[in-house]
Amino acid sequence: MKCNYCSQIITKNLTLKEIFLTKRISDEQLCLQCLKKFQKLSEKECCYGCQRPEKETYCQDCLSWKKAYPDYLFHHETLFSYNQAMQEWFEEYKFKGNYNLRFSFVEPLQQYFKNKKHYLIIPMPISKERMKVRGFNQVEGLLEAAGIPYEPYLIRITDGVSQVKKTRKERLNLVQPFSLTEIGQQAIKGQEILLVDDIYTTGRTIFHAAQVILENSPVKLNTFSLAR
Repeated sequence: MKCNYCSQIITKNLTLKEIFLTKRISDEQLCLQCLKKFQKLSEKECCYGCQRPEKETYCQDCLSWKKAYPDYLFHHETLFSYNQAMQEWFEEYKFKGNYNLRFSFVEPLQQYFKNKKHYLIIPMPISKERMKVRGFNQVEGLLEAAGIPYEPYLIRITDGVSQVKKTRKERLNLVQPFSLTEIGQQAIKGQEILLVDDIYTTGRTIFHAAQVILENSPVKLNTFSLAR
């Protein structure tokens, strides 16, 4: 087997299940050296709003979001820190288009979503222009690789420059770029929704998408990203 990221040979004793699923296992697995580079975020001593390491209930950023969205009891969860290793991984996956890397975090994603089966999963969309350039939606790719069912009810109605190329101020001043499909407007009513993104930075994109969803009366709306 080869590491999904660095392509180094992985040596291990296979179980019977892994023997009969060799192709899938090789696609999904990271070697120990690569795994050590990605820092998991603790669920303890962190901000309830965005999971940033924080001793108080909410960090300063989330206190600002509470003022902007006083009726929304937001709660974001994530798995990994957006450290140097994760930045480099996203550069390869998202910007250089190495689509096979969508299998890199299959196991932690499956572990997380196994307790979220009662949620309606909605991935963050990309614009038609971005799709033409990149060829895939990076969030949908991660979900599909892990076998997580989702509904593409959210659509992006504006294009614009990549978030990575924007300053913090520019991100916070973004105008509403999202809308819901007609089917989505009806489907989310009375449902528990989990909005999924790849990276949480300032929260501006997440809150724009949340605003559109909240206008259509879900019972609950939580958010999730692979990294923050």
